[in-house]
Amino acid sequence: MIRSSTLALAMILSLMSCNKPDDKRSETPQKEQQQTQAAGEHKRSGLQKITIDSTAVWVEIAQDDMTRTRGLMYRNNMPEDQGMLFIFPYPQKLSFWMKNTYLPLDIAFIDQLGIITDIHQMAPLDTIPRYSSSVPTLYALEVNQGFFAQHSVHVGDTVRMY
Repeated sequence: MIRSSTLALAMILSLMSCNKPDDKRSETPQKEQQQTQAAGEHKRSGLQKITIDSTAVWVEIAQDDMTRTRGLMYRNNMPEDQGMLFIFPYPQKLSFWMKNTYLPLDIAFIDQLGIITDIHQMAPLDTIPRYSSSVPTLYALEVNQGFFAQHSVHVGDTVRMY
């Protein structure tokens, strides 16, 4: 178990890391400024930027039991380009419900390679259906309902985490 958790953590860190030049001394001030601006585009008040092909989504990260359990409960709205990324310690078949969740949401299950395996539309406050991944996955991404359709996001698309 420890070995798979360590492997999963290593995968998460490698997926979330950005490529950075090793030697900044040879860069021009203009290039440094461009890189600083680009780095700033990856941050937004405590949120993490991810992309699905060319579509950007700003996500809150839920990676411990408490934040994964609470998720997006009790919220009345969420900006169009935001969501929540749930990170689990190892790949597993995941299952979600909408207890105390007022927003209609879409959920995408994502494997350890960043490939979307399933997409479901979830109804607010509905505790009966369980929205589940068809295969073991490491991540789940919740966004406002209709976001995936509006941005032509489909099963098989790749999610990149910075």
